[in-house]
Amino acid sequence: MLSSHSKATFQTLFSLLIFAALSCIAHAADHPWQIASQDGKSSIAFGFLAQGQAEWFTNPLSKTTSQNLFLRRIRLIAGAQINDKLSFFIESDSPNLGKGQADGTKVAGNVYLQDVIFTYKFRTEFQLDAGMLLVPISHNTGQGATTLLPVDYSPYSFVASDPADSRVGRDYGLQARGYLFNKHIEYRVGAYQGRRNPNANDSFRYTGRLVWYPFESDTNFFYTGTTLGTKKILALGTTYDNQGSYHAQTVDLFYDQPLFKGDGLTVQADLTHYNGGTIFLQLQPQNAWMSEAGYYFHHVKVGPFMQLSGEHFTQVTGKNQSKYLGGLAWWPEGHKLNIKLGVGQTKAGADPRRIQAVIQTQFYIY
Repeated sequence: MLSSHSKATFQTLFSLLIFAALSCIAHAADHPWQIASQDGKSSIAFGFLAQGQAEWFTNPLSKTTSQNLFLRRIRLIAGAQINDKLSFFIESDSPNLGKGQADGTKVAGNVYLQDVIFTYKFRTEFQLDAGMLLVPISHNTGQGATTLLPVDYSPYSFVASDPADSRVGRDYGLQARGYLFNKHIEYRVGAYQGRRNPNANDSFRYTGRLVWYPFESDTNFFYTGTTLGTKKILALGTTYDNQGSYHAQTVDLFYDQPLFKGDGLTVQADLTHYNGGTIFLQLQPQNAWMSEAGYYFHHVKVGPFMQLSGEHFTQVTGKNQSKYLGGLAWWPEGHKLNIKLGVGQTKAGADPRRIQAVIQTQFYIY
């Protein structure tokens, strides 16, 4: 006889496998839904992202293990090419749909606009992005969720999001972006709403980013998390983010290297110093860091990954946090369809380490 805990675990795994199987079946029609004008100069495409996730989190203080089966992300996507210079991208999200909350209820679903991006490309060296934009504080914060190497972003990559009154790192504004010297240099300079006081007379939030690409460049609005051995990219970047007395500085490295006619090695490291000043009082001076690495074996479409991240406060003690996660990913259809298994531990202050196990499957069409 199975215990109630074992039955719940079995049901969770069975449900997740059902989700993965349905994804495989649906993948037979994996071409984006697209409508084009008769002259072929304008088009609109539709897609979606679904990430099903099973998660176990052990709390040594209460000696309990929470377990959840939920949708980590469910997004509807649309993008259009209006003409050869003007395009837009828009997507909704309902994160953690069905996940259990502290009061015993499940997340019922709060569907909202995640990204709204209008881009006018004057030329490769100069283009303007406007709308609700992902602020590029670091490479990790500038990545798209569809190309992540491990299960998720670093848990400390978006610590400035709530203090700046932005949504998962997004803010309303305008950004100039371009690629110079045969696309070896990238710049991004943006002005954003930032946090507003009751009179809305705060200064705007300003961000500047510079990246050097010695080899191939990454010219999409969203940075990649891994190309699975298809591109050789070395990106050395730095960012300065500021609003009033708040400021953040980042240095980061991303390296993607094809190997052995199909294999791939991916490495990333980000270090950001935050100081909330007097405008973001809840954002105490700290250093947030992350590093991750993974290898892709193209013959079996499988690869191990690991992610190390932390949050170190410079003026207070007992609040430092860290998280370590390692796992294995199966990429049967690359970023369109994959399954990731991860096991990690989180350390917060003087509390005992908490153990996490997670299984995530991704189905993406666009």
